[in-house]
Amino acid sequence: MNGSVILAMVALRLRRIFRDRSALIWFFVMPMVFSFLMGQLLGDWGGSGQPSRPRFLVYADEPGPELERFLAPLRDHERFVVEVRDTTVSAAALAEAVEDSRITAGLLVPSGFEAAAAGDDTASLRLYFDSDRLSSQTIRTLLEEALLRANTAAAARSLVADPAGGEPGRGAAQGFDQVVFDRLWEEPRVRLAVETLGRKQEEPEFALTNSYQHVGPSYTLFFVMMGVLALAQDLVAERRQRTLARLVTSRAGPADLVLGFLAGGFVMGLVQSVILLVLNSLLFRIDYGDSPLTLGLAMMLFAGVCAGASVLLGTVARTEAQASGLGVATTLVLAAMGGLWWPLEIVPPFMQTLGKLLPTGQAITVFHDLIGRGWGLAENLPLLVGLAVWCVVLTVMATWRLRRVMAS
Repeated sequence: MNGSVILAMVALRLRRIFRDRSALIWFFVMPMVFSFLMGQLLGDWGGSGQPSRPRFLVYADEPGPELERFLAPLRDHERFVVEVRDTTVSAAALAEAVEDSRITAGLLVPSGFEAAAAGDDTASLRLYFDSDRLSSQTIRTLLEEALLRANTAAAARSLVADPAGGEPGRGAAQGFDQVVFDRLWEEPRVRLAVETLGRKQEEPEFALTNSYQHVGPSYTLFFVMMGVLALAQDLVAERRQRTLARLVTSRAGPADLVLGFLAGGFVMGLVQSVILLVLNSLLFRIDYGDSPLTLGLAMMLFAGVCAGASVLLGTVARTEAQASGLGVATTLVLAAMGGLWWPLEIVPPFMQTLGKLLPTGQAITVFHDLIGRGWGLAENLPLLVGLAVWCVVLTVMATWRLRRVMAS
Protein backbone atom coordinates (compact mmCIF):
# COMPACT_ATOMS: atom_id res chain seq x y z
CA MET A 1 0.00 0.00 0.00
CA ASN A 2 1.39 3.38 -1.05
CA GLY A 3 0.42 5.98 1.54
CA SER A 4 1.78 8.89 -0.45
CA VAL A 5 -0.56 8.11 -3.35
CA ILE A 6 -3.57 7.99 -1.03
CA LEU A 7 -2.63 11.27 0.64
CA ALA A 8 -2.03 12.89 -2.73
CA MET A 9 -5.52 11.89 -3.92
CA VAL A 10 -7.10 13.26 -0.74
CA ALA A 11 -5.14 16.51 -1.00
CA LEU A 12 -6.11 16.89 -4.65
CA ARG A 13 -9.81 16.80 -3.84
CA LEU A 14 -9.46 19.26 -0.98
CA ARG A 15 -7.45 21.66 -3.15
CA ARG A 16 -10.07 21.55 -5.87
CA ILE A 17 -12.74 22.58 -3.38
CA PHE A 18 -10.87 25.30 -1.53
CA ARG A 19 -9.50 26.87 -4.72
CA ASP A 20 -12.93 27.10 -6.36
CA ARG A 21 -14.91 30.06 -5.03
CA SER A 22 -18.21 28.81 -6.41
CA ALA A 23 -17.63 25.46 -4.71
CA LEU A 24 -16.86 27.19 -1.42
CA ILE A 25 -20.15 29.07 -1.67
CA TRP A 26 -22.12 25.85 -2.14
CA PHE A 27 -20.15 23.98 0.50
CA PHE A 28 -20.23 26.53 3.33
CA VAL A 29 -22.29 29.63 2.52
CA MET A 30 -25.45 28.15 1.03
CA PRO A 31 -26.02 25.67 3.88
CA MET A 32 -26.03 28.57 6.36
CA VAL A 33 -28.30 30.65 4.11
CA PHE A 34 -30.80 27.77 3.80
CA SER A 35 -30.65 27.13 7.55
CA PHE A 36 -31.30 30.79 8.34
CA LEU A 37 -34.18 31.16 5.88
CA MET A 38 -35.88 27.91 6.89
CA GLY A 39 -35.34 28.65 10.57
CA GLN A 40 -37.03 32.03 10.13
CA LEU A 41 -39.83 30.46 8.12
CA LEU A 42 -40.55 27.68 10.60
CA GLY A 43 -40.07 29.97 13.60
CA ASP A 44 -40.44 28.79 17.18
CA TRP A 45 -41.88 25.31 17.67
CA GLY A 46 -43.10 26.20 21.16
CA GLY A 47 -46.22 27.75 19.58
CA SER A 48 -47.22 31.13 18.18
CA GLY A 49 -46.37 33.96 20.54
CA GLN A 50 -44.65 31.65 23.00
CA PRO A 51 -41.07 32.22 24.20
CA SER A 52 -38.33 30.29 22.46
CA ARG A 53 -37.24 28.74 25.75
CA PRO A 54 -39.25 25.84 27.21
CA ARG A 55 -42.10 26.94 29.49
CA PHE A 56 -42.32 26.21 33.21
CA LEU A 57 -45.94 26.79 34.26
CA VAL A 58 -46.81 27.61 37.88
CA TYR A 59 -50.49 27.41 38.84
CA ALA A 60 -51.16 29.22 42.13
CA ASP A 61 -54.58 29.64 43.74
CA GLU A 62 -53.40 32.73 45.63
CA PRO A 63 -50.14 34.16 44.23
CA GLY A 64 -48.40 36.58 46.55
CA PRO A 65 -45.05 38.00 47.68
CA GLU A 66 -43.90 34.74 49.28
CA LEU A 67 -44.42 32.87 46.01
CA GLU A 68 -42.51 35.55 44.11
CA ARG A 69 -39.67 35.29 46.62
CA PHE A 70 -39.76 31.50 46.28
CA LEU A 71 -39.59 31.62 42.47
CA ALA A 72 -36.98 34.41 42.29
CA PRO A 73 -34.00 32.03 41.69
CA LEU A 74 -35.85 30.53 38.71
CA ARG A 75 -36.65 33.81 36.96
CA ASP A 76 -34.75 34.85 33.82
CA HIS A 77 -33.10 31.45 33.46
CA GLU A 78 -31.39 30.62 30.17
CA ARG A 79 -32.93 27.15 29.91
CA PHE A 80 -36.60 27.94 30.58
CA VAL A 81 -39.08 30.74 31.23
CA VAL A 82 -41.43 30.87 34.24
CA GLU A 83 -45.11 31.63 33.70
CA VAL A 84 -47.34 32.07 36.77
CA ARG A 85 -51.07 31.51 36.32
CA ASP A 86 -53.70 32.41 38.93
CA THR A 87 -56.19 29.97 37.45
CA THR A 88 -56.87 26.41 38.53
CA VAL A 89 -55.87 23.31 36.59
CA SER A 90 -56.18 19.62 37.35
CA ALA A 91 -53.13 17.53 38.17
CA ALA A 92 -53.98 15.18 35.28
CA ALA A 93 -54.08 18.06 32.77
CA LEU A 94 -50.74 19.41 33.98
CA ALA A 95 -49.14 15.96 33.81
CA GLU A 96 -50.49 15.48 30.28
CA ALA A 97 -49.00 18.82 29.18
CA VAL A 98 -45.57 17.70 30.41
CA GLU A 99 -45.87 14.29 28.77
CA ASP A 100 -46.84 15.91 25.46
CA SER A 101 -43.77 18.22 25.70
CA ARG A 102 -45.99 21.32 25.55
CA ILE A 103 -44.28 22.49 28.74
CA THR A 104 -41.02 21.40 30.32
CA ALA A 105 -42.45 21.23 33.88
CA GLY A 106 -45.53 22.22 35.88
CA LEU A 107 -45.98 23.22 39.54
CA LEU A 108 -49.23 23.25 41.52
CA VAL A 109 -49.20 25.74 44.43
CA PRO A 110 -52.07 25.39 46.99
CA SER A 111 -53.88 28.32 48.59
CA GLY A 112 -52.08 27.90 51.90
CA PHE A 113 -48.59 28.49 50.52
CA GLU A 114 -48.31 32.15 51.56
CA ALA A 115 -49.12 31.32 55.19
CA ALA A 116 -46.88 28.26 55.17
CA ALA A 117 -43.91 30.21 53.82
CA ALA A 118 -44.48 32.79 56.56
CA GLY A 119 -44.35 30.03 59.18
CA ASP A 120 -48.04 30.00 60.12
CA ASP A 121 -49.26 26.91 58.27
CA THR A 122 -48.18 23.96 56.13
CA ALA A 123 -48.54 23.40 52.41
CA SER A 124 -47.61 20.75 49.86
CA LEU A 125 -46.45 21.71 46.38
CA ARG A 126 -46.65 19.27 43.49
CA LEU A 127 -44.12 19.27 40.63
CA TYR A 128 -44.50 17.44 37.33
CA PHE A 129 -41.33 17.28 35.26
CA ASP A 130 -39.74 15.28 32.45
CA SER A 131 -36.51 13.65 33.60
CA ASP A 132 -35.26 13.38 30.00
CA ARG A 133 -35.09 17.14 29.46
CA LEU A 134 -32.21 19.18 30.82
CA SER A 135 -34.45 22.19 31.47
CA SER A 136 -36.75 20.04 33.63
CA GLN A 137 -33.85 18.65 35.64
CA THR A 138 -32.64 22.21 36.26
CA ILE A 139 -36.09 23.26 37.44
CA ARG A 140 -36.27 20.44 39.96
CA THR A 141 -32.82 21.23 41.36
CA LEU A 142 -33.57 24.94 41.72
CA LEU A 143 -36.96 24.27 43.31
CA GLU A 144 -35.46 21.94 45.88
CA GLU A 145 -32.87 24.59 46.76
CA ALA A 146 -35.57 27.26 47.02
CA LEU A 147 -37.68 24.94 49.16
CA LEU A 148 -34.80 24.29 51.55
CA ARG A 149 -34.21 28.03 51.85
CA ALA A 150 -37.91 28.76 52.47
CA ASN A 151 -38.25 26.07 55.13
CA THR A 152 -35.05 27.14 56.86
CA ALA A 153 -36.23 30.76 56.94
CA ALA A 154 -39.65 29.73 58.30
CA ALA A 155 -38.02 27.58 60.98
CA ALA A 156 -35.67 30.38 61.97
CA ARG A 157 -38.55 32.84 62.34
CA SER A 158 -40.44 30.34 64.49
CA LEU A 159 -37.44 29.75 66.73
CA VAL A 160 -36.58 33.36 67.46
CA ALA A 161 -40.01 34.98 67.42
CA ASP A 162 -41.29 36.59 70.61
CA PRO A 163 -44.22 34.53 71.99
CA ALA A 164 -46.06 37.79 72.63
CA GLY A 165 -45.92 38.59 68.92
CA GLY A 166 -43.26 41.29 69.10
CA GLU A 167 -40.11 41.59 67.06
CA PRO A 168 -37.24 39.24 67.96
CA GLY A 169 -34.97 40.79 70.53
CA ARG A 170 -31.19 40.85 70.71
CA GLY A 171 -31.21 37.85 73.04
CA ALA A 172 -33.68 35.83 71.00
CA ALA A 173 -31.03 33.36 69.86
CA GLN A 174 -30.59 32.27 73.46
CA GLY A 175 -34.11 30.86 73.38
CA PHE A 176 -33.20 28.26 70.71
CA ASP A 177 -35.20 25.07 71.27
CA GLN A 178 -33.58 21.96 69.76
CA VAL A 179 -36.80 19.95 70.06
CA VAL A 180 -38.76 22.54 68.10
CA PHE A 181 -36.03 22.74 65.48
CA ASP A 182 -35.97 18.95 65.02
CA ARG A 183 -39.75 18.88 64.64
CA LEU A 184 -39.67 21.64 62.04
CA TRP A 185 -36.85 19.90 60.18
CA GLU A 186 -38.72 16.60 60.05
CA GLU A 187 -42.06 18.27 59.34
CA PRO A 188 -41.27 21.28 57.12
CA ARG A 189 -43.77 24.03 56.54
CA VAL A 190 -43.67 23.52 52.77
CA ARG A 191 -43.29 20.17 51.06
CA LEU A 192 -42.55 19.33 47.43
CA ALA A 193 -44.08 16.23 45.88
CA VAL A 194 -42.37 15.32 42.61
CA GLU A 195 -43.79 13.15 39.82
CA THR A 196 -41.35 12.13 37.10
CA LEU A 197 -42.82 11.93 33.63
CA GLY A 198 -40.37 10.35 31.19
CA ARG A 199 -41.12 9.99 27.51
CA LYS A 200 -43.08 7.01 26.26
CA GLN A 201 -40.69 4.88 24.28
CA GLU A 202 -43.42 3.45 22.08
CA GLU A 203 -44.57 6.94 21.05
CA PRO A 204 -41.74 9.09 19.66
CA GLU A 205 -41.85 12.55 21.21
CA PHE A 206 -40.85 15.76 19.49
CA ALA A 207 -38.31 17.15 21.93
CA LEU A 208 -37.03 20.17 20.01
CA THR A 209 -38.21 23.66 20.97
CA ASN A 210 -36.47 25.74 18.29
CA SER A 211 -36.58 25.28 14.52
CA TYR A 212 -32.84 25.92 14.20
CA GLN A 213 -32.22 22.80 16.27
CA HIS A 214 -33.55 20.83 13.30
CA VAL A 215 -32.72 22.87 10.21
CA GLY A 216 -29.09 23.49 11.23
CA PRO A 217 -28.09 19.80 11.46
CA SER A 218 -30.44 18.75 8.64
CA TYR A 219 -28.95 21.13 6.08
CA THR A 220 -25.48 20.17 7.27
CA LEU A 221 -26.25 16.55 6.42
CA PHE A 222 -28.00 17.54 3.19
CA PHE A 223 -25.10 19.60 1.78
CA VAL A 224 -22.46 17.14 2.99
CA MET A 225 -24.19 14.36 1.06
CA MET A 226 -24.68 16.53 -2.01
CA GLY A 227 -21.05 17.72 -1.94
CA VAL A 228 -19.51 14.28 -1.52
CA LEU A 229 -21.75 12.67 -4.14
CA ALA A 230 -20.64 15.40 -6.55
CA LEU A 231 -17.16 13.83 -6.44
CA ALA A 232 -18.58 10.99 -8.52
CA GLN A 233 -18.20 13.29 -11.52
CA ASP A 234 -14.42 13.33 -11.03
CA LEU A 235 -14.29 9.55 -11.07
CA VAL A 236 -16.41 9.40 -14.23
CA ALA A 237 -14.17 11.99 -15.89
CA GLU A 238 -11.04 10.01 -15.02
CA ARG A 239 -12.62 6.88 -16.46
CA ARG A 240 -13.63 8.61 -19.69
CA GLN A 241 -10.26 10.31 -20.12
CA ARG A 242 -8.41 7.04 -19.39
CA THR A 243 -6.64 8.68 -16.47
CA LEU A 244 -7.70 5.82 -14.25
CA ALA A 245 -6.15 3.26 -16.59
CA ARG A 246 -2.86 5.15 -16.61
CA LEU A 247 -2.86 5.31 -12.82
CA VAL A 248 -3.36 1.54 -12.65
CA THR A 249 -0.27 0.96 -14.76
CA SER A 250 1.80 3.36 -12.65
CA ARG A 251 3.17 2.81 -9.19
CA ALA A 252 -0.32 3.21 -7.73
CA GLY A 253 -1.88 -0.18 -7.13
CA PRO A 254 -5.61 -0.95 -7.26
CA ALA A 255 -5.86 -0.92 -3.48
CA ASP A 256 -4.24 2.51 -3.33
CA LEU A 257 -6.71 3.95 -5.82
CA VAL A 258 -9.72 2.44 -4.05
CA LEU A 259 -8.59 3.81 -0.69
CA GLY A 260 -7.68 7.13 -2.27
CA PHE A 261 -11.12 7.67 -3.78
CA LEU A 262 -12.90 6.55 -0.59
CA ALA A 263 -10.63 8.56 1.73
CA GLY A 264 -10.99 11.65 -0.46
CA GLY A 265 -14.76 11.71 -0.09
CA PHE A 266 -14.60 10.79 3.60
CA VAL A 267 -12.14 13.56 4.54
CA MET A 268 -13.94 16.15 2.47
CA GLY A 269 -17.30 15.28 4.04
CA LEU A 270 -15.81 15.33 7.52
CA VAL A 271 -14.13 18.72 7.02
CA GLN A 272 -17.32 20.22 5.62
CA SER A 273 -19.48 18.84 8.43
CA VAL A 274 -17.14 20.10 11.19
CA ILE A 275 -17.09 23.62 9.74
CA LEU A 276 -20.88 23.71 9.29
CA LEU A 277 -21.58 22.37 12.78
CA VAL A 278 -19.29 24.99 14.32
CA LEU A 279 -21.00 27.74 12.31
CA ASN A 280 -24.43 26.48 13.41
CA SER A 281 -23.31 26.50 17.02
CA LEU A 282 -21.97 30.06 16.78
CA LEU A 283 -24.72 31.65 14.67
CA PHE A 284 -27.81 29.77 15.87
CA ARG A 285 -26.58 28.85 19.39
CA ILE A 286 -27.23 25.15 18.90
CA ASP A 287 -26.18 22.99 21.84
CA TYR A 288 -25.29 19.49 20.58
CA GLY A 289 -25.68 17.86 23.98
CA ASP A 290 -23.25 16.29 26.40
CA SER A 291 -21.86 13.45 24.26
CA PRO A 292 -19.23 14.67 21.78
CA LEU A 293 -18.26 11.04 21.19
CA THR A 294 -21.74 10.25 19.86
CA LEU A 295 -21.71 13.38 17.70
CA GLY A 296 -18.27 12.55 16.29
CA LEU A 297 -19.17 8.94 15.52
CA ALA A 298 -22.38 9.97 13.79
CA MET A 299 -20.62 12.44 11.50
CA MET A 300 -17.74 10.07 10.70
CA LEU A 301 -20.12 7.24 9.83
CA PHE A 302 -22.30 9.56 7.75
CA ALA A 303 -19.23 10.84 5.89
CA GLY A 304 -18.25 7.22 5.28
CA VAL A 305 -21.71 6.46 3.89
CA CYS A 306 -21.49 9.43 1.53
CA ALA A 307 -17.97 8.47 0.41
CA GLY A 308 -19.00 4.90 -0.39
CA ALA A 309 -22.09 6.07 -2.25
CA SER A 310 -20.02 8.57 -4.23
CA VAL A 311 -17.52 5.99 -5.45
CA LEU A 312 -20.30 3.52 -6.25
CA LEU A 313 -22.13 6.19 -8.22
CA GLY A 314 -18.92 7.09 -10.08
CA THR A 315 -18.52 3.49 -11.24
CA VAL A 316 -22.15 3.21 -12.43
CA ALA A 317 -22.68 6.52 -14.22
CA ARG A 318 -21.45 6.77 -17.82
CA THR A 319 -21.12 10.55 -18.12
CA GLU A 320 -20.43 13.46 -15.79
CA ALA A 321 -23.94 14.83 -16.39
CA GLN A 322 -25.45 11.47 -15.51
CA ALA A 323 -23.38 11.30 -12.30
CA SER A 324 -24.46 14.84 -11.38
CA GLY A 325 -28.13 14.12 -12.00
CA LEU A 326 -28.09 10.83 -10.11
CA GLY A 327 -26.23 12.44 -7.21
CA VAL A 328 -28.74 15.27 -6.87
CA ALA A 329 -31.71 12.90 -7.23
CA THR A 330 -30.30 10.53 -4.60
CA THR A 331 -29.70 13.39 -2.17
CA LEU A 332 -33.21 14.82 -2.66
CA VAL A 333 -34.94 11.47 -2.19
CA LEU A 334 -32.94 10.51 0.90
CA ALA A 335 -33.43 14.00 2.37
CA ALA A 336 -37.20 13.91 1.91
CA MET A 337 -37.70 10.36 3.14
CA GLY A 338 -35.08 10.60 5.89
CA GLY A 339 -36.51 13.65 7.62
CA LEU A 340 -34.04 16.36 6.62
CA TRP A 341 -36.72 18.66 5.23
CA TRP A 342 -39.25 18.00 7.98
CA PRO A 343 -38.80 16.14 11.30
CA LEU A 344 -39.64 12.45 11.25
CA GLU A 345 -41.53 12.95 14.52
CA ILE A 346 -44.39 14.71 12.70
CA VAL A 347 -44.97 12.14 9.93
CA PRO A 348 -47.10 8.96 10.19
CA PRO A 349 -45.58 5.99 12.06
CA PHE A 350 -44.90 3.92 8.92
CA MET A 351 -42.95 6.85 7.44
CA GLN A 352 -40.97 7.18 10.68
CA THR A 353 -40.05 3.50 10.49
CA LEU A 354 -39.03 3.81 6.84
CA GLY A 355 -37.10 7.01 7.46
CA LYS A 356 -35.06 5.51 10.29
CA LEU A 357 -33.95 2.70 7.99
CA LEU A 358 -32.18 5.27 5.81
CA PRO A 359 -28.80 6.82 6.68
CA THR A 360 -30.25 10.34 6.56
CA GLY A 361 -33.03 9.41 8.98
CA GLN A 362 -30.60 7.69 11.33
CA ALA A 363 -28.20 10.63 11.35
CA ILE A 364 -30.81 13.36 11.93
CA THR A 365 -32.47 11.28 14.67
CA VAL A 366 -29.12 11.12 16.47
CA PHE A 367 -29.02 14.92 16.36
CA HIS A 368 -32.58 15.15 17.73
CA ASP A 369 -31.70 12.76 20.54
CA LEU A 370 -28.54 14.69 21.41
CA ILE A 371 -30.10 18.16 21.25
CA GLY A 372 -33.65 17.60 22.46
CA ARG A 373 -33.45 14.60 24.74
CA GLY A 374 -29.93 14.82 26.11
CA TRP A 375 -29.24 11.21 25.13
CA GLY A 376 -25.76 9.82 24.74
CA LEU A 377 -23.95 6.87 23.22
CA ALA A 378 -25.97 4.09 24.85
CA GLU A 379 -29.36 5.41 23.71
CA ASN A 380 -28.14 6.19 20.18
CA LEU A 381 -26.19 2.96 19.71
CA PRO A 382 -28.84 1.27 17.47
CA LEU A 383 -28.84 4.29 15.13
CA LEU A 384 -25.03 4.35 15.01
CA VAL A 385 -24.99 0.62 14.24
CA GLY A 386 -27.42 1.29 11.39
CA LEU A 387 -25.12 3.97 9.98
CA ALA A 388 -22.17 1.60 10.32
CA VAL A 389 -24.03 -1.10 8.37
CA TRP A 390 -24.77 1.37 5.57
CA CYS A 391 -21.14 2.48 5.57
CA VAL A 392 -19.79 -1.06 5.32
CA VAL A 393 -22.27 -2.19 2.66
CA LEU A 394 -21.69 0.82 0.41
CA THR A 395 -17.92 0.66 0.88
CA VAL A 396 -17.81 -3.03 -0.04
CA MET A 397 -20.01 -2.48 -3.10
CA ALA A 398 -17.98 0.55 -4.19
CA THR A 399 -14.71 -1.34 -3.79
CA TRP A 400 -15.99 -4.29 -5.80
CA ARG A 401 -17.32 -2.09 -8.59
CA LEU A 402 -14.19 0.09 -8.77
CA ARG A 403 -11.90 -2.95 -8.96
CA ARG A 404 -13.98 -4.29 -11.86
CA VAL A 405 -13.81 -0.94 -13.66
CA MET A 406 -10.03 -0.77 -13.25
CA ALA A 407 -9.64 -4.35 -14.44
CA SER A 408 -11.67 -3.79 -17.61
